Amino acid sequence: MKSLTEFEKAIKKDKIDSVLVQRNSTVIFEYFRNNKMKEKQHKIYSVTKSILSALIGIAIDKGYIENVNTPIINYFPEFNKDKEDQRITIKHLLTMTSGLHYPGNSSMIPSKNWVNFVLNQDVDHPPGKEMVYSCGSSHLLSAILQKTTGLDTEKFAKKHLFTPLGITDYKWNRDAQDIAIGGFGLTMKTVDMLKIGTLYVNKGRWKSKQILPLQWIEESTSPKVKVGDGTSYAYHWWNKQFDNQKDRIVLAKGYEGQYIMLVPNYQLVVVMTSSIKDDSSRPIYYFKDYLLPYVDSSLVSS
Repeated sequence: MKSLTEFEKAIKKDKIDSVLVQRNSTVIFEYFRNNKMKEKQHKIYSVTKSILSALIGIAIDKGYIENVNTPIINYFPEFNKDKEDQRITIKHLLTMTSGLHYPGNSSMIPSKNWVNFVLNQDVDHPPGKEMVYSCGSSHLLSAILQKTTGLDTEKFAKKHLFTPLGITDYKWNRDAQDIAIGGFGLTMKTVDMLKIGTLYVNKGRWKSKQILPLQWIEESTSPKVKVGDGTSYAYHWWNKQFDNQKDRIVLAKGYEGQYIMLVPNYQLVVVMTSSIKDDSSRPIYYFKDYLLPYVDSSLVSS
């Protein structure tokens, strides 16, 4: 049986900045590399995408967006270049299957208008056929959220997600057009990342309030596109199925090893922030090699 002490020894040798492990709504392990890490707003990079997915779900629930099959040409009519463009939907953006070419963040970031930059790319594949990971797709979703709700993405998040969860200490960076960066713009405290994970394992409920529809939780985290062996993508959430592990893991993951990891059947939420430059997938394997065996054994013994 793996112990939490062994887990702590392992992560102390790596560039793990903070860890919170919660089971059945109780934090059973916490680690901060130093005192500063507890209060720090961490750059969560692409974990931003998963939070944006929640906001899209809220916008659909409140009627601002009709549904995920709505063509994005409804919001950007000036970019009606050809038939393939017209077929791109919100679902295609959420699953990274728009077919739009994406040359990378290093090309989008210096451009003067990020939305125009993304929409002006060629359509490499018919929508829905190929997954190409793209922060540009996420940025279009943020722009659509702002167009449909009349609030910028950060204010919409504050009103409908962050304030209900008691999240007050964060920052959401914006582009030159004042659109909150959909792909990687958020900084957030570890404890507040845990609240996002808790909301998902609790099927969208926080205390006595339904913040996110249960249907959206299920739809947005269930596998949509197979990416590799045991790995698939949903609506800006990842799924991982390890060998010999019957329960799939739902992941929000960001550059340098930022993670929210969920095993809903275990009521388990794990948050890790890191500054790992060489292999940002290592936190997943600490989770697999130490935390899953620990939880499995505690289930057997209980």
